[in-house]
Amino acid sequence: MCHCEEEKCPYLTHESCAYYILLFFDFSSDSEKHMMDKKQTKDKNPPYGNNSSESKRGIYSDLLITSGQTTQQCYSDGPVTDQSLLAWAIYEYQSRKGALFKSPPDLHCVKEKLWHGASQNDFSSGSFAPKVQLPFVCPSGQAPRKLEIERRRREYQKLDITTLLSERGIDSNMLMPRHQTKSDETDPETLPGNELPLEIFDNEEFDCRSPEEWLALGYEQDSSDRKPVPAKALLPTTDSIPPVDPKEPTLVYAWQSVGVLEYTLEKKQYLVQKVDSNGQVRDSEGKPILNGGQRTGEVLQEGQYWVPRIRVLFCAEDPHVFAQRVQFAQSSRRNTEASILYHLSVDCMPVWSGTPTLDPSSLERMKTYAITTPGLHLTRLQGCVEQLDKEIHLEYSRTMNQTVFDKVVQDSPEEFPFITILKKDPERRPERGFESIPKSPFEENRTSFAFNSLLTKPEVIAVLSVVREECSRLAEMSLFHVTFTHPLQLQEFVSAQSQKHVLVQSFLQKTWFRTLCDGILSSLRDVNCGWYDLSVSCWDVYRMSKLCRLMALVRCIQQDSLRFLVQDSLNSLNRLLFDACHSTMHCPQDLIWGSDLINSPYKPKTNPVFSLDLVLDQTGVHYSTPLESFETSVINLFDKGILSTNNVPLLDKFIMKKLFIVEDVLCSVGLWEPEVSDLRERIRLALRQAIIPLTAYARQYERHLQLHNSDIDDFLEVHSQETQSPHTMKQEVLEHLKEMDLLAQSIPSSIIIGPFVVSIEVVRQTLLKKRKALANAVLERLVLWLRQRMQDACKECKAISKQLFEKPSSIEELSEQREWMEGIPEQLKVHEESLFKALSDYDLVDEFFYCFSDEDVNEKWAAMFFPWKILNQMETVREQHSEDEERFHKIQLVDQNNFLESLSELQMVVAGLAAHTNVERAHEVANKVRRVSKQLKECEEMAQLYNNRERLFGKPPTTYTELQRLNTEFQPFHDMWRMASDWLLWHESWLSDPLSAVNPEQLVQNVNDAYQTMQQCIQQFKDIPACQAVASEIQAKIEEFRPFIPLIRGLRKLGTRSHNWELLSERINMDVRPKANLTFSHCLELGLQAHVEEITRVAQEDGKE
Repeated sequence: MCHCEEEKCPYLTHESCAYYILLFFDFSSDSEKHMMDKKQTKDKNPPYGNNSSESKRGIYSDLLITSGQTTQQCYSDGPVTDQSLLAWAIYEYQSRKGALFKSPPDLHCVKEKLWHGASQNDFSSGSFAPKVQLPFVCPSGQAPRKLEIERRRREYQKLDITTLLSERGIDSNMLMPRHQTKSDETDPETLPGNELPLEIFDNEEFDCRSPEEWLALGYEQDSSDRKPVPAKALLPTTDSIPPVDPKEPTLVYAWQSVGVLEYTLEKKQYLVQKVDSNGQVRDSEGKPILNGGQRTGEVLQEGQYWVPRIRVLFCAEDPHVFAQRVQFAQSSRRNTEASILYHLSVDCMPVWSGTPTLDPSSLERMKTYAITTPGLHLTRLQGCVEQLDKEIHLEYSRTMNQTVFDKVVQDSPEEFPFITILKKDPERRPERGFESIPKSPFEENRTSFAFNSLLTKPEVIAVLSVVREECSRLAEMSLFHVTFTHPLQLQEFVSAQSQKHVLVQSFLQKTWFRTLCDGILSSLRDVNCGWYDLSVSCWDVYRMSKLCRLMALVRCIQQDSLRFLVQDSLNSLNRLLFDACHSTMHCPQDLIWGSDLINSPYKPKTNPVFSLDLVLDQTGVHYSTPLESFETSVINLFDKGILSTNNVPLLDKFIMKKLFIVEDVLCSVGLWEPEVSDLRERIRLALRQAIIPLTAYARQYERHLQLHNSDIDDFLEVHSQETQSPHTMKQEVLEHLKEMDLLAQSIPSSIIIGPFVVSIEVVRQTLLKKRKALANAVLERLVLWLRQRMQDACKECKAISKQLFEKPSSIEELSEQREWMEGIPEQLKVHEESLFKALSDYDLVDEFFYCFSDEDVNEKWAAMFFPWKILNQMETVREQHSEDEERFHKIQLVDQNNFLESLSELQMVVAGLAAHTNVERAHEVANKVRRVSKQLKECEEMAQLYNNRERLFGKPPTTYTELQRLNTEFQPFHDMWRMASDWLLWHESWLSDPLSAVNPEQLVQNVNDAYQTMQQCIQQFKDIPACQAVASEIQAKIEEFRPFIPLIRGLRKLGTRSHNWELLSERINMDVRPKANLTFSHCLELGLQAHVEEITRVAQEDGKE
């Protein structure tokens, strides 16, 4: 403390004097008593940060005692700090007169200013203390530790991070990556902006504290509650709920005062909240936030953000170091983006034909050196060599393009201001032409390596190649369908995913398993007895062999592939749903949808996933699919997808068949692993949040329930009177039409809300039709009686006129219409009297000066001229009929030509049926034959139609002899292939289906029909030996099956009575028991065909009983 003159003190300012006086009042007698009791409460306090005074030992130089005063204490208790060194000024021998320290009038304001505008209730007093590397025992001549902390704290608070970054050429608003606007994309002179996030280039070596230590600064003395930690964060200047895209070009970012609430280790982000106008950090209820605050899921309140460390400057942190940290990250990002742009530009250059190519002799020399390596003479390496050849040529061409690109950019830097030529590493040139190699026991090491390595035999390498290939193929698959052309209903979505699960499970347990087994067995089959002996039967020997290690490696590769399959599939499903639900993640539970029902603020990133309909009925407003079903169904699919990878057989017991291996399935991903549970909860939360705006949107349609569910007559009875004046009824009609226009403008056909596409077209059309029907109903009351009389009088005339206006579409309709027109004059005479009577009643309404609509007036005048109009119309129609008849005749000729061409094509198809001689493709050929048969029937119908039309045109009918001959030629092929397909299906059913499901009588009839059909086909195909051979082959199979018919009859007659089967077992000396799933193929495996007579005899005896 400096003893200077009262007028001129270079070290003590007005605020510093006030600060020392405040310290005196803070360290009063009560404070002294508290300081003496610190040791007693030390063990009860929560863990504080590194600057907490309770966590450090006492310093004897900090003791404040008067002269002659002694302190009695136990040496094991440690020193007791009564007061800080800053309080020495209160003693008379250390202080000047009181006139030097005049208290300012705004003493309280100065104290608040010294705490940087922050309320001590919201921030901990130790959260502003910087971290210093000074000893607690202050050497002579150096500043005390606490004084240094205070000096740095004041220095840090004077510095502005925005100014520090500006001095380094960094604009804080430009640190965040932004989306390019349309003007930037079209302007070629616009330099590319920042595209990569700044946090991925953050260097954590600049940090002086860990995240836990930063948060620990929020602990106050004698308190277990953690307060927010004061800091400055780079945040948008405007807040919005839900938050907008942080890359929005219109957002302005600035360093703002915040309180740090929480830290997440997974994302390495801090949760911050902006301070209010009073410098306080409060929740929505105005209460101080403690322990990070209470949050539901990921829903944040206004002013809260998750930000990375590079965007948070703590008040207890050195701004200079933080500015260097930001400068380092910005420089790294700029260099990385320049490197990416440079390499992308080179990669996009086309390969010019004049570019120098690689010398073929050099390439051949490299191939020779590579392939002549021992152990690489495998035939499958040829494909790898060809692939490497292509890559070498491509890399050489790229190097040539890079050289040209560097020269062009260096010669014209003004044309490529956004391209930076990368600095090349200096080439290392050896001093000598050879490198010295230290001596080593090469042969010993080689022998040891060969003894321990698996990759010493080509067979093992082949095994691992097969396993790696199949496992890589598996890892590229997916358990879920994540690409859809359009949104699906929930049932369709579940069905598609379930089918995918079945396919993957079938692939794992059959195709994948068999391929791996066959690959391992085929590769190790010719290996002699030794390390890879597949016939080993001793478990101890197997455990010591390399085969055991090889199978363990294969098992690990399989399990890795299963885990990668599940991991990638779950991540793809999670990404699919989160991209669709990202806009609904911040919706509060009490969300209220606004008046705008057309535009949705909840748009997905990609395409919506689910489709559902809005439904209005007597129960209220709801959706076609219950909203709770989405969460349940998706979570069930999530779990079923994981379970589909279970129960994959283990290869060991099928490879080493002479060993007894207990374990029989591979280990897969568990349902309750932490990562799986986390993804499941994320999906569950996303779907729950997505349902919130759906529910809010449906509530907006409750006001339309009465209109939607009401009957038209009932609605009119409630809202209108039966007897009304014409003016009132007109006003009511106009009101309904106005409401209909409002509905059409306010209700969309569909709307996208998060992952859902809500179809509202049915509800919209229903409401519009209801309003239109109401308007029509009111209007009908006004003109019902008049319209009814006019319609009764003009009904026949209107029908005649309408029918005359109908244009015939064929010659048949034209002929009918001509016959009908001959009787029109007689019909007009009958209806003239009733028509004129109705017109006389129309004049009665005109006496009331009623303003009819244009439609009614036009109908009145049209009725007066109906007879004359119909007669004139008939003349026009007759002329039109002549034109139509000529047009139909031309169409007839074109259709007949096309018909003859189709017959020629069918003739070629029938002729090509003789080329099908493979019985294994019988089902495919049978389907083709059925299609041809259907086409021939259609041709017969068309031929008959053309003949009928020719008679109407007065032309002689055409005979289609080709069609009859084609039917004759086609019939043998149809009979043979249809019966061949049926026989194969019957034969498989008789062998595989349960014996109880076989009908013996039907079986005999089918066998006889098939045999007769094939016998006829053999005779019909005597000129086509290949087809005759097919029929003979099927007939041979039928004859081969015929001897089993008595056996099937006998077995079916035995029934399910155990007595018959026991008697049969005794006679044939074989234990035969009836089962529900007993098939005929199993009976053949048991050899029952050798005991047909005994079976028949037992069945006959049972029939006699």
